[in-house]
Amino acid sequence: MKFLATIGLPILLQAGFTWLIINAAPGGSFVGLGALLFAGIGMPITAVLLFLLTRAGSGRGVSGQILRWALVTVALPLTQLGLLVLVSVFRL
Repeated sequence: MKFLATIGLPILLQAGFTWLIINAAPGGSFVGLGALLFAGIGMPITAVLLFLLTRAGSGRGVSGQILRWALVTVALPLTQLGLLVLVSVFRL
């Protein structure tokens, strides 16, 4: 159950955010494609990193691990949001 909560929930949140970025991108833009490609690479990497963090920190307190999980989880959405902002600001 611990692995489901620490790996499954962040991956679902990343998938939902990716879907939002794809739909928020202007029509005919490559932002949606970029977000999809980032997700295709970033989500498996995130899952592996979260698995390793969960396994390594099983004896430690939860409060310290939550920060690590959150930092690993928000890396992909911030990258996708940065791509959307760059394209919107610079009209690429």
